[in-house]
Amino acid sequence: MGLQFDSEKCIGCKLCQQACSGSHEGIFNVTLARLHVESYYEAEDLKVEAKVCTLCGECVEACPFSALSIQENRLHFDRENCQNCGICVETCPESVIVQKEDCVGVCDLCNGDPWCVKYCPHGALSYEEALAHEEVL
Repeated sequence: MGLQFDSEKCIGCKLCQQACSGSHEGIFNVTLARLHVESYYEAEDLKVEAKVCTLCGECVEACPFSALSIQENRLHFDRENCQNCGICVETCPESVIVQKEDCVGVCDLCNGDPWCVKYCPHGALSYEEALAHEEVL
């Protein structure tokens, strides 16, 4: 389950990205967000696409230092194990892992209270805990 995006509700304001970087980095910088919203015009209509962590597990499989795991239906990051090699950044199919100076930044769903969802003014993002019987990588 995790983050869900509704493109019909999104206006491309990127407040979700601002909230994400504010929550994790203490500064408002969309390039440090763990999700990406892209907006563009096609035939005079606004089109919006978002990339969020889908918990696919590809980064977990690729990390040679076991710095990433999926626990309790969330991506867990072990900073002590991270060697900042960037393999997870390159592997992520959604391109939502951020390469930082000393480690990487991953979507941890703000420990169950995602700021991107909380501060989306139009309800384009939602978060649903996976049910206990659902299997997640």
